[in-house]
Amino acid sequence: MRDNPNGIYSDRDRSKEELIDELESLRREVAGLKTTKTAFDAQKELLRSLVVMLQTATGKLMLRSILQQTLSIANQLTCAEEGSLFLLDADGVVTESLLARGATLRSQKQRLVGAVLDKGLAGWVIRHRQVGLIKDTIHDNRWLTLPSEPYTVRSALAVPILQGKVLLGVITLMHSNPEHFNEESAQLMQMTADQMALILDNAQLHNERQEAEKEPQLTDEAVSTEGDFSRIGIYILFGEGNFLYANSRLAEIFGYSFGELVSLESVLDLVTRDNRNFFAQHLQQCLQGYSKNLSCKLRGQRKDGSRIDVEVFGTRTKLYGKFVIIGALRWI
Repeated sequence: MRDNPNGIYSDRDRSKEELIDELESLRREVAGLKTTKTAFDAQKELLRSLVVMLQTATGKLMLRSILQQTLSIANQLTCAEEGSLFLLDADGVVTESLLARGATLRSQKQRLVGAVLDKGLAGWVIRHRQVGLIKDTIHDNRWLTLPSEPYTVRSALAVPILQGKVLLGVITLMHSNPEHFNEESAQLMQMTADQMALILDNAQLHNERQEAEKEPQLTDEAVSTEGDFSRIGIYILFGEGNFLYANSRLAEIFGYSFGELVSLESVLDLVTRDNRNFFAQHLQQCLQGYSKNLSCKLRGQRKDGSRIDVEVFGTRTKLYGKFVIIGALRWI
């Protein structure tokens, strides 16, 4: 940069190389922000799907519906032509699966899954716990072509779905053109996989609770009250209970505009004074990692001062470098 005796600089004082470097830096920053927004939008759609499925389906049907929606969103994000998803238990055994070829006989499905886990890309990802990117399957021995495969695969991307150190599943995306998937695709799916882990973990926990019949079902009362989604708001909290995100439905439940809601100092402003210490304690235990999940009933306070009974559900996770609670609030 040329010296300026007045100490004031403008773009005219900068070299062509400096301006080009800054432009490239800005382009990278914009690309990064677009990737982050895309991943965040996918997370919101998955969370919405979970809430809807909790109301409209139960047991294995609910879990498989969430798996199908997870795979569908991954296909949309990367423009994949085909995809498969394996859900694993703590021992690494496949408990649920969606295959790219669709419905198959149980015995055939078991053989296909076994082959992929033994010699295929999904098995490689499980063993290494890292993203598997294949730009051309012809030149990569990690890709296993299955017998009577009803599609052509020239590029593939497999991503582990991890909740901390626990491997919940593997999602594999496929395309008939070589080099369709690249490092940008891999980065986008890695960001989205963190949120997929949160959703799948919650879906599995809910399924286990239903099967064990240890607690009343959310669907029973929710379905009978106006039908539905109108009584459920979605949120993301961080710090001392500050809103990182809230949907418009949550604002409507408490009689606020969206702008007023997200401008509140804390979610505690939505709780009656006699319930604030109780909720603050549960909130901080979850945010600080003493408890993985947030679940409680309390008395809420609307903008006009009227009181409502609400039920709060949430899970602690790491989102873009911060520990947050992602969950839903239901007006009961």
